[in-house]
Formats: sequence, structure tokens, C-alpha cells
Amino acid sequence: MQKLLAHWWVRIIIAIIASILLSLPLLIFPSGFLFTNILTAIGLTVISISLLAFRAGSAFNAFGLQFDKFAIIDFLKGFIIVISMNLIFIILGLISGYEFRLSNDFSLLDYKSFLFISSYIFLMAYLEEIIFRGIVFQTLRERFGDFIAILLLSIFFSLAHYSNPNISNMGLINIILAGIMLSVLYITTESLWLPISVHFFWNLNQQVLLGSNISGINFDIKIFELTAIGNEYSWFFGGQFGIEEGALTTILLTILTVISFRINRQNPYIMATKFRIKFEESKLLKS
Repeated sequence: MQKLLAHWWVRIIIAIIASILLSLPLLIFPSGFLFTNILTAIGLTVISISLLAFRAGSAFNAFGLQFDKFAIIDFLKGFIIVISMNLIFIILGLISGYEFRLSNDFSLLDYKSFLFISSYIFLMAYLEEIIFRGIVFQTLRERFGDFIAILLLSIFFSLAHYSNPNISNMGLINIILAGIMLSVLYITTESLWLPISVHFFWNLNQQVLLGSNISGINFDIKIFELTAIGNEYSWFFGGQFGIEEGALTTILLTILTVISFRINRQNPYIMATKFRIKFEESKLLKS
């Protein structure tokens, strides 16, 4: 088993087949999307961790979903990053003549619906990170380097949103940039918790704090909204697809990607495990 998993293409094939099979319940039982998402998330997590844990010299922390102080720090860091980006939107919006106010839909929102939809948004962010920053990404990175892995998976990440409502060329470009940014967040920490946290709070706060559609979708959980008086700055703040098609998002994603190399630190325990894997598998493949 260890010698088989030492081959990079074997791990990719297993990960792709598992992703397809575990996604079938979402197509067969669309009405139970939250429950089926939970099952899919559990299944993909178990398979992904196992694929790495059974490699020579490996451990369960190699995948990047370890539960330790680094995971807590990364998750909190993701929240702070997103809140900072939200504040930039609000401040620049107010300067540009936008209104930041309590949403008209807030009175219709009940806490059960809010928790249900928030849980769904978290699961979708979690699943997308497991798929696009998981086994396939990590294996391509190990085999071909950071640049190829980031570019390929970021393009596929954008194409996965191609059928979303009100999609635009700028929206697709920004989703590619988001894919690059999330990949860099993983690479600079060796932990999936930071990209999961940023992805989740970015999606949630778009609707809750800014009243924006999330990649073209309205989940009806607006508490506040940043409202334009006219459409003259929609190119900067975003339109029907949401803030993700605005030039400000392009700027913020680019800045975050660049500074991530300076502010993040790789988890030393995961780095030690990956070094051990590389050493042990090199001996296996030579035998």
C-alpha cells in the first residue's frame, strides 16, 4: 500500500474518483442538501486524511486539518483578515456616497434560518477547500511545484462557478485570483484552516455585512447592506454577481496574496512530517 501511494498519480486518481462518488448524493437528493453536504464532507475528509496518513513516514496531521493551537490561530486570523477587508469596503463605500444601513430584510430573518444557511455556507467553503486545496492540489504541488499547482487548481476553481447566476468576465477573473490567494494561504501555513476560515467568512460576510450576493446567489440572510445611490461605481464595488466582480476585490485579493508571504508562518510539525514522507518514499521507490 505504501509503495502504491508513493506514486503521485495514484493519489490523484483515488482523490478524483472519491470526489465524484461522494458528490453523487448531492445530485440524487438535492432537497436534503445540508445533510448530504455533511456526509460528503465527512467522506472526503476521511479519505483525504487516510490517503496521506497511510503514506510511508506520514501522520494524520499531514493533510492540514490538525486540531492544535495553530489551527485555532489560523481560523481566528481568517476572521480578522475578512473583517478588515469588509471594513475597507464599507469605508470606501461611504466615501463614494454609498449608504451603509440595516437591511430591510433583517426584520424577516429568524435565527433558525440564519444558522441553517450559515452552516450550509460553511460546509460549501469547507468542501471547496478540501477539493481545491486538498489531495489533488497538494500532490500536484509536491510533483510539479507551487506555480503549476496554484495555476491549474485556481482555473478549475473559477470554472466551477461558471454556471452561477449573473456571472461576468470580471467575476471569473476575481475567482481565479481568489483561488490563487487561498492556495497561497495554504502554502504559507501548511494548514487548511486559514483558507477555510477566509473562504467561509468572506462568503458569509458578503451577505450579512455588505448585503451582496455571494457569487451571484442571494441567500436572504442580510443584516446590513452597503447600498449604491446610483450605478456609477458598480465597476469598483461590484454588481449583480456581488462584490466579487468589482475592481476593489481585485485589488484586495492581490494585496492579501502578496502580504501572505510575509505574515504567515508554516506549521513546523506538518513540515517535519512532509520531510519524513519525502525521505521514506524516496527509499521505497528505489527498492
